[in-house]
Amino acid sequence: MNSSTIFRMTGRLVVAFGLCVTVASVTIPRALFAGNNGNGKANGNAHEQGDDENSNGNTAVNGKPDPIGAWFGIARPCPANPVTDSPVHAAFCTAVCGLCPNAGILPPEVPMMPTLLRDGTVLADDAGEIGLYHTTAHGKWTTSENDGLVDRAGTERFKATFFWLGQTPPAFGVLGNGVRPRFVTYFDPKDPDRMIGYIQPYFFPIAASGTVIVGPPSPLDPLAGNHIPTIDPLPPLPAGCDLTKGCLGTYHFVIRRVKAE
Repeated sequence: MNSSTIFRMTGRLVVAFGLCVTVASVTIPRALFAGNNGNGKANGNAHEQGDDENSNGNTAVNGKPDPIGAWFGIARPCPANPVTDSPVHAAFCTAVCGLCPNAGILPPEVPMMPTLLRDGTVLADDAGEIGLYHTTAHGKWTTSENDGLVDRAGTERFKATFFWLGQTPPAFGVLGNGVRPRFVTYFDPKDPDRMIGYIQPYFFPIAASGTVIVGPPSPLDPLAGNHIPTIDPLPPLPAGCDLTKGCLGTYHFVIRRVKAE
């Protein structure tokens, strides 16, 4: 299926895009997470390595703030309006995506609740699951360094990619698509309870009438059999975000830490 077919199908998606962030299997940033064994899995010895929790409910490794915890925020499409939002977000969107083209089907906002766990898992839900069902997403995140993404002074950048399954209207009640976003956040150790960031969803019409469209088995890869989608969502995402690449647009957000009381 070519890109033009994909974009004809995105017109049927309407507001199927909702930003559910992740059950993510993570490669943990070395600088922040002392429990990492280098394979995206924590060693399970947080107390031996000096992990603690400060009085604000912010988990820290050896006293250094980190983004581990539960978060809540509202994502809205770029470009941002400097009057109804703020000049900071308007400039942020411009730096990330320029004129920020989108498919014209993105909802005006998506409240979301991601949770980052020390063992490398990320859990989240979003308001898109309420009006038009999609699953929790699964994926991977890591530190973002020397990869061409936009820098933000005084912050540490993290990036993720994850995947969820959803419906494609009007075929409710059956599998129709998968969405795989690029998710980028900026963590400021001096302001550890907020993170600005952006998310770019890529749309994959992987199924028809509820059944995943797959390729035939190949003698070169007998293990795969006929279990690989013809429109495979798992190869690396392309750089940037535009409609010819399957990217529906760019959202910007601020997420705030949910603290213990």
